[in-house]
Amino acid sequence: MGILKDNFKLKYCFERINHLESPIEYAIPMVSFCDIKLSEIKEHIEKYGYYGIGLSKTWAVEKGLNPVIYLNSSSNFSKGLIGTAQKIITSSEFDSDDQTNIANLIQYTKVYEGELIRKGIKTQAYRYADEREWRYVPDAKENIEPWLSKDKYDTKRKKIDANNTLKDERLYFNANDILYLIVKKESEIRETINHIRAVKSKNYDDIEIDRLTTRIISCERIFSDF
Repeated sequence: MGILKDNFKLKYCFERINHLESPIEYAIPMVSFCDIKLSEIKEHIEKYGYYGIGLSKTWAVEKGLNPVIYLNSSSNFSKGLIGTAQKIITSSEFDSDDQTNIANLIQYTKVYEGELIRKGIKTQAYRYADEREWRYVPDAKENIEPWLSKDKYDTKRKKIDANNTLKDERLYFNANDILYLIVKKESEIRETINHIRAVKSKNYDDIEIDRLTTRIISCERIFSDF
């Protein structure tokens, strides 16, 4: 539950979009979320982990998050979008504003279906669209690259260096934004309550902390009740 202490930290996330004979591979700075109800979250938990935080849609909208555009690589829309993006980003005929605008658009795209690797396990033909992903991408800044090509992100050292440029970036939330705090087991709830009181006592008042403790739910409860 480090998120409760530090809020959301940004990092570069690697994406791969198939385009004709040449896949496009790149990394963008972001925080991603899934618009999934508790009753539909079982498969997501098994893929991504047993701990999480659920925030309100109002918070997401106010913070400038946006749902991603899922691309079917064989569709005319996908071919046209990616082909045009490649031309604009790599051509000297377009000014920096045009390149920034098309890069901003590509930051919110993802494959409809593809390979997923989690915990060393590969899942073929994983349908990413089922996650209903929303993304937060920071505004353009001089020290933050909006788009990293694969050659700038293909080693552990390069990843560390890239993410270090984001070390001061945060996506903030407050107690009223939190709908759920998800832990793995019922037996972890007491420890989580103690953690909340320890890390949030300086920022939240007693009423806010008490409210947060009522929003803790375990995966054991989710699996049995939903």
